Formats: sequence, structure tokens, C-alpha cells
Amino acid sequence: MENLHTGDKADIRYRDPQGNYPAAAQARIDRLFGIPVGAPDHISLRLVSLLDYIEDRYHEPLVINSGYRSPEYNGKLHAEGRLAAKASLHMEGMASDLLLGRALAPRAFADIRALNCCGVGYYHGESIHIDVGPARFWDETTSKVRTDISAHNKRVMASTDRDIYLPGERIALRIARITDYPIGISATVGIERDGQQLDAAPLVDAKSACLTITKPAQRDLSLTIPAGLPQRTRLQLRVDLCDKPFPEMPDRILSNEFLIWGTPPGQAPNT
Repeated sequence: MENLHTGDKADIRYRDPQGNYPAAAQARIDRLFGIPVGAPDHISLRLVSLLDYIEDRYHEPLVINSGYRSPEYNGKLHAEGRLAAKASLHMEGMASDLLLGRALAPRAFADIRALNCCGVGYYHGESIHIDVGPARFWDETTSKVRTDISAHNKRVMASTDRDIYLPGERIALRIARITDYPIGISATVGIERDGQQLDAAPLVDAKSACLTITKPAQRDLSLTIPAGLPQRTRLQLRVDLCDKPFPEMPDRILSNEFLIWGTPPGQAPNT
């Protein structure tokens, strides 16, 4: 990967053959995307996996035109009327604009749109926007960044840190696209398959039935995967909102889909 604006380049193996994500690789990715050293934010591993897929599909080096944005910088762009959403996933480390060239950009936009996996935007230039938010697509004529579409937490979302987990692992869960604090989250998270609840799990360290998030530093939560959930089937987390300050807010939000796959930590694999 290469950062167009800083010239920083790196070849990174972000996942090892055992399915681990080395911390040194994560730190290198964070630097390449422009996250300041010592900042609490990280680039989503789900985004990195998507970028890896794009690189493998087109056999082209990845050139980042826009990576991580601080809330202050994103707010400046939004105030200037630029194509920067108020609740941009660039601020969450979940989005990237890729410089692909005028020949490949429209093709990649169509291909990724057909996957129905994520967010993809194309402004009929050399770049496309991709993110690991809900599946959706847009161009410069249908973008809603200059509207109040995300005000009052109307588009708040839940995102896991990865797509695949071992049984019994801990899931890091981010409540993203929060535009107005505070926001209340139920301390018990449902685990669903095709809209049917299979189990539930408590949020780690939750002190009350309704956990109040008052600032960005509190938006990262976690839970441990309960035993007995089916493997290799698409699951989602259901997060219920509580003490809603705005009627426009949803009652509940569903995370991205993820899989449980493999041998529990500390247990020898079957032979």
C-alpha cells in the first residue's frame, strides 16, 4: 500500500497463517493511513480485509487518496461543503478512498457494488470510496453528505472488529456514526441468525442495564462469544438502544455479519 499524500509505502502481512493479527502489522497500517502515533484509534481489520480482496482481484498496488481523518479535520471539510459526511466512517478507521485510475475506478465501483457487502461511492474520477459500513452505493448526484441524514444518531451503527472469530473469543464492538452524545446501550447484546435470536451475551464491565456513552472514548465495547453457537454460519449482534434522547433514533441496530470458525483457544484441534 501507498499513501498518496505522504509517500509512505509498505508491504504488510496483516494476518499470519494461524489467523492471528500481529500488533506490529496493525501499527504499521495505522501509520500508513495517517493515524497519529499514540492516538487511540486504529484502522478496522474488516477494512484491511476488504482492501486485501481488492488488491488480489485487480493485481494493483493500493494507493490511498484519503485514509484516516480526525474529527476536527473531517468537520472542517464538512463545513467547507466538501464531500465529507458529518458521521464519516473515515473518522472511525473504517473507510478509505482509493486512487485506481480512470479505467479501473468505474469497473471497481460496479464490482464492489455487486458484492452487496459494504459502502462504495464513485464520483466519476480516478478514485472510489469504500467502507465497511452497511451495504449501499452512491455517486456525486446521490450523495447525501450535505443533508442531516445522520443527525440525532439516526444512522448509528454497530461494527465488530473482525469477520471471523474462534469459539469463546472476545469480540470488540464499536458503536459508530454517533453524532450526538450521550447515547444509551443495553448491557445485554443479542446474537441472531436470519433474524432469530440464538443467544445473548453481557457487555464486559457494564455497570448497569443501560450503559451510557458520553464521549468517543467510550464507544468501544466488548463481549465474549457464548459456548455452543453454530460455526460457519452467518451471525449478527443485535444492540438495543435505551434512554433515547431523540425519537428519530432506532430502537435497535444490527452489526455486520460474522462467522465463528475453528478450535476454542487453549483446546487441541481434533485429529
